[in-house]
Amino acid sequence: MEFSSEEIALIREQAAEAEERCALSREVLDVIYRHRLFKLFVPQKLGGAMMPLPEAVRIFEEASRIDGSFGWLVTIGSGGGYFAGVFAPEMATSLYAPADAVVAGSGYVSGEAVCIDGGYQVSGSWRYCSGADNATIFTANCRIQGSDQVRSFIFTRDQVTISHDWDAHGLRATGSHTIQVDKVFVPWQMTFDIANGRRSEDAVIYRYPCIPFAEVSFAAVCAGICRHYMEEAEAMNRHYGQGDDKANLKRYQTVMSVILSQRQLLEAELKRFHEVLGISWQLMLDDGMVSEAVYEEVGNRSRILTSVALTTAQAVYPWLGLGAAMQHSTINRIWRDLHTASQHILLKEF
Repeated sequence: MEFSSEEIALIREQAAEAEERCALSREVLDVIYRHRLFKLFVPQKLGGAMMPLPEAVRIFEEASRIDGSFGWLVTIGSGGGYFAGVFAPEMATSLYAPADAVVAGSGYVSGEAVCIDGGYQVSGSWRYCSGADNATIFTANCRIQGSDQVRSFIFTRDQVTISHDWDAHGLRATGSHTIQVDKVFVPWQMTFDIANGRRSEDAVIYRYPCIPFAEVSFAAVCAGICRHYMEEAEAMNRHYGQGDDKANLKRYQTVMSVILSQRQLLEAELKRFHEVLGISWQLMLDDGMVSEAVYEEVGNRSRILTSVALTTAQAVYPWLGLGAAMQHSTINRIWRDLHTASQHILLKEF
């Protein structure tokens, strides 16, 4: 799919206001709903697009090139569809069929569940739930009381309290707030084990492991934001190339040389990233499984791409002058978004 020039203009024109508001506008959300971007991995019979992972990752990259917060929310929101293959058909329909269905949640284990008749009583608090204000359902991980078992739970919107505490310096429009539940009842049908759950036989994405799925998704966001950064850096520098002032022309040529060389590094790494992802996906299509070595390489390429996105942006930054340091400038927002997105734990090698 492609975003229209009008959609791109709308998203970028509202980006500064969205950052101040810590939320996307209804008009921008309508772009997401129109293209079913929260349903890229939801079956078509539930109104989804059921897109191959390599194609979806390019959408994450492009959405993030348009705007970091927009791209992050598209990526996180669509990622919730990955869980649709875990549930029985009637439950999946209830959760994912609504046109505005979208999941927010957390991968952290910061809740406790007590076994009771018919399900669990759950209490807990989870930070960094991107898109919490727009979510129709929430996912969270809990430890089962009295055991080492960890299980994932689905909460309905009326069960959740949202604390509006997202205060990062970047990706501010993602509204990645904390959610809490207190002794809510969750029937067993709305719980799952992502590592050992039922996987739909007619959807390859549901057999692709969760960790590499997340790694490539987040790396694509960082690459897309960095692409936007390079474009904005070039636009900032362009006016120095106009006119006959020799000092300005020299500045233009020097800075443009830096931008082009760093952009080439980014594009070369992006090519390797997409090649490895494509190989893993094709192996899944052909053989129904992929070796651990291939998945490890997918993760490695994701982390390397993220690192290159950071280092190329950092190499360009010193050449952009004080305009890049102004908090309310477009390039400063892009810089902050990149350095926030790249903080995700899955993009780090410890």
